[in-house]
Formats: sequence, C-alpha cells, structure tokens
Amino acid sequence: MSFLKRENALVLTTPKRIELLKDGPPATARSNRCQILGRGAYGTVFKAIYREHAVALKIIKAGAVSTLQNEAHILNWKHKNIVRLIKLESTPEFGLLIMERPSGLCLQRVLDTLALPLLHRVFITLDILAALRYCHCQQVLHLDVKPPNVLVALGTKQTGFGRLEQSKRRYICKLCDFGSSIRLGDEQSSVKGTLRYMSPEALRSLPLSSASDIYSLGITMWQLQSRRLPFHTLNCNESIAYQVVKHDLRPDNYALLESLKMGNEPLPLNGCYCATDWPDSSVELVCSYIGRIRPQVDVLLSTDVYKRVRRNLNFEANHGRVLKRHKQRKQPRLAHYFDEPSCDQVSRYLEGAYSELYRSCWLSQPELRLNSLQLQKRLELILNKCVST
Repeated sequence: MSFLKRENALVLTTPKRIELLKDGPPATARSNRCQILGRGAYGTVFKAIYREHAVALKIIKAGAVSTLQNEAHILNWKHKNIVRLIKLESTPEFGLLIMERPSGLCLQRVLDTLALPLLHRVFITLDILAALRYCHCQQVLHLDVKPPNVLVALGTKQTGFGRLEQSKRRYICKLCDFGSSIRLGDEQSSVKGTLRYMSPEALRSLPLSSASDIYSLGITMWQLQSRRLPFHTLNCNESIAYQVVKHDLRPDNYALLESLKMGNEPLPLNGCYCATDWPDSSVELVCSYIGRIRPQVDVLLSTDVYKRVRRNLNFEANHGRVLKRHKQRKQPRLAHYFDEPSCDQVSRYLEGAYSELYRSCWLSQPELRLNSLQLQKRLELILNKCVST
C-alpha cells in the first residue's frame, strides 16, 4: 500500500476499470498533474498500477473509441522497440489501453532539451526503424511516426558489438501510439495522422505501403538534426499539404519556405496559399483532405502554440517538464545519457551522409524511397564510421 501511495497512480482493480469505462477519468486524476503522463488527440495517459506493476493507462475520449481497433493491432506484441500493449477494454462511452511504463520520456522532450550528437541520432533512427520493420512484417502500418510518438526509455543498457561497445549506450527507443495504424491493404475510411509528417500519397488518399512510414521517418530524421518542427515557418496546414503534394516541398527546402513565408505566392481570400490559377482539382484535393482530418490533426497557429499543445509523454517524474527555470539544471542530467566520447569531432562528410539518407526517405515516388533494409545498412555504415573516428 505504501508503494501505491508513493506512486500517486490509479489502481486498476476490476471495479475501478468498470468505473473508468462508464464515467471516464475521475476529476481528481484530471486535476493531479503528477498522475498525467501525457495528452493526445484521442485521450489522456495516466500513471497506473495493474496487478502490482507500474503501467501507463490511456483513457480514450468518448467519440474516439473507434481508434481502439487500430491500437488493437499491437495487442500481445513483444518487441523491445515497441511499447507493449497489455490489455484493451472498451464501451461505447470510453476505452482503456493498459501499456507498459518504462522509465523515460518522449523523444520530443529530449530534442527540446539538448542537441543530439550524430552517433545517438543514428542509434535512435535504428531503433525506430527496427520497430517499423517488425510492424511491416506483421502487415501493419503505423502512419504517425514522429518524435512525440517515440518513448526514450532511459537507463536501459544496450550491448553493442566490436567498436560499438565503446559507445556505452544507456537507453532504448520504443514506438508508441498506434491510433492511426492500419493493416496493409485495408481501405482507410478517413485519413489520420499528423499532416506535417504525412507522405504525399497519404495526403492524396492513395494506397499506402511501408514506404509511407519510411517517409515519416525521414521527416523525423531531419527533425533530429535540426531540432525544429517541420515547416515551422508556415502556419497554414492547407498550404503545407498543397506544397508537399504539388511542389515537392520538404523541411530542408529553405528557399521555397522563405518564399511562402514572405507571401510571394498569390493568396486566396481564405488566407491560404492556394492560388486561383492552380488547378481546381488540386485545390479541391487539399480542401477535402483538410475537411476529413481536421478533428485528428493539430491546427498549429505558430511555433509557440505548437510548444504549448504538443503531446509529449513523460514517464519519469525525475526529468519533469522542460521549464525555463529548470532547463539548465536538467540538461546535464539528460545529456549524461547521450554523450559521445569516441566521436567528438564528426566530419561534415558523416553529417552530409546522414542528410542524404533522410532525403532518400522522402522522395515523392514511394517506389524510389529507400526500403527499411537499405536504410538500416546505410545507417550502420555511418554508425561504424562514427565509432571509428
């Protein structure tokens, strides 16, 4: 009992779960910030105790229970790079997801706190890639790969091989939040995910494949390097969707981004960059897409708003929120997990190779993108070069 009190968590007895399924999160839990691990588009994640084990409990909002069938894709999966889903329950009112709760925080919080050395960016990418390869082998597409959906479990020892043992890696990354996932070949009733990470074929509502997840991983790789929100200079999601589909806009196309930011493109009356001289079918494509996904996609008015509403899982109270007055005190502790003793001076060549990799992941044609095996091999080459320098 003292452990449960110290945990300050919801105790998931059978009567308690029935109560949660009927009434949703209790008011005491909603107001207790120490119990909340994160907030998402479909619900809130709380600290909980289930069968005397510390777990994370995601309570799905009424009206979004349909996403449970997507989350159920990973039920009973056991993979070191995927957050394990232990139990799933639902009623027409609410849904409950009971998941493992490792000690750590989401990748977005790590990026908000410090700049990651190339060695660790490669480690993290390989972890996410391993999770995606397993998903694809199980005929499942994640479709929402981004830093807020990657949990960094700190303190987990990773054994390397050869020179990689010198890296002393002490964390592992786990992919989570499968609310947008689908089975390969299934038709999508509605487009889900986060627009700034979506592939052109997803924006067009065309058939999707494993290459769609690789595209999102490429955007994530760019974000690991730049520590910026994709297309951070643009506020209009409709404009971003159109430019990605029709003009191959990518986060590193700074010239086009600056041009759009300065308003050099003709502006229609609705405030988006959908010029009247563009094909009507293209404008209708983007507008119909935005109409379908608006309930699921964050409307990001500015980078500051993004920082306030971003959905960040934090499974370790010791690291806490990254507030300004604590940032310098917390950074050395977190940086302790991401040191790079053998790679202090990484050559521009290796950084360039990393950049070329993520650009090869976000090509417009899905068939031309690197597949997971090709990407893994090239990342491992960079990793070996990092360790040997």
